[in-house]
Amino acid sequence: MTQDPLADVPGRLAFVAGRLNRRIRAAGGGLSHGLLSALATVQKFGPIRLADLSHQEFVSAPSTTRLVAELEKRGLVSRTIDPADGRAFLIETTSAGEAEIVRARSARASMVASLMSTLSPDEVAAIEKALPALERAIENDEQSPRR
Repeated sequence: MTQDPLADVPGRLAFVAGRLNRRIRAAGGGLSHGLLSALATVQKFGPIRLADLSHQEFVSAPSTTRLVAELEKRGLVSRTIDPADGRAFLIETTSAGEAEIVRARSARASMVASLMSTLSPDEVAAIEKALPALERAIENDEQSPRR
């Protein structure tokens, strides 16, 4: 019986992505993965309500409250009263928060560039060719209803 040649792709991709993610997180420095992820989500969707941030980050409301409090303490986000609902807050990045995202992304990109420097031009081209499909898969997931 012949095995489907794509049967192992999801497992291999998950394994490699996990290992790469650990290296990327370590390269970011400064902020934990959770704080940086929340900050980037606020930048992408902000101003954003706490409940919407929880939904985007797949974390509980109390966890989101703690993340935002820490980001606010560090001066990376600010909160204002939601004009549509005075009981709710809107969270947005500050200029310091935007600078931290740029710094962390740059450090992480440098780490990935270092890893890729050991690859052949054909291997780098193969990764580049796969990126649009991976980006589309993530975008499709972000647009789908949350589980």
